[in-house]
Amino acid sequence: MQFLRAIKQSHRKNKDWREPVQRTIATFHLGEVRLGLDILVVKEVHRQIILTKVPSAPEMIRGLMNLRGKVMTVIDLDVLLERPSRDSHEDSRLLILKTDSEITAYLFEGILGDLKLGDDIVGLLIDGMSEVLEVDDEEILPTPANMDEIQREYTQGVIKLEDGLVILLNVEALLERILTCEWNAKAEQA
Repeated sequence: MQFLRAIKQSHRKNKDWREPVQRTIATFHLGEVRLGLDILVVKEVHRQIILTKVPSAPEMIRGLMNLRGKVMTVIDLDVLLERPSRDSHEDSRLLILKTDSEITAYLFEGILGDLKLGDDIVGLLIDGMSEVLEVDDEEILPTPANMDEIQREYTQGVIKLEDGLVILLNVEALLERILTCEWNAKAEQA
C-alpha cells in the first residue's frame, strides 16, 4: 500500500501527468435551485425535524435538535444564502455535516485538502434530496462572474447537467459565516 502511495506522490510531482480525481456529490434543492456538497462531508440525511427554538439566536439558526443524545445546531440554508426563509414541509430534510474528527482520515490522505468543519454537529435545513453524482474535477466549472457576491463566496463551482445546473457549495465558507454570525449575536447581546 505504501508503495502505491509513493508512486502516486511521484506522479503528482510530475506536472505533465495528472491522475483524474473523481468526486461524489450529494445534490439537494432549495426551492427551484439545485445545490451540491461533496459526499465526504455529509454524515447523514435526517427526516425527522423536531427543533427547540433558541431565544435571541441569529435568524439563520432555526433551533437545536437532539440527535441520538447529542445537541445539533440546525441552520436555515435559505437565510444563510440570503434567500427568503420558508416553512419546512413533509419533504424537508436535515443534511447533517461531519465534524473535524469524522473527516481526519480524509485530511490525512489529502483528499479534502485542509478543510475545517469544526467540532459542533451542524444540520442544514433543505427542501429535499436529489441524486448523487459522480463527477471528475474537470466537470466542475468555475463560479460564474455574474453571480452576486454572496453566492460567489459560498460557491466552489458549478456542475453542468443535461437538465440544468448544480451549484457546488463551499461548506467551509458556510460554516465560517455561521460562526461569525453567532459571535456577532453574542457581542450585540453583551
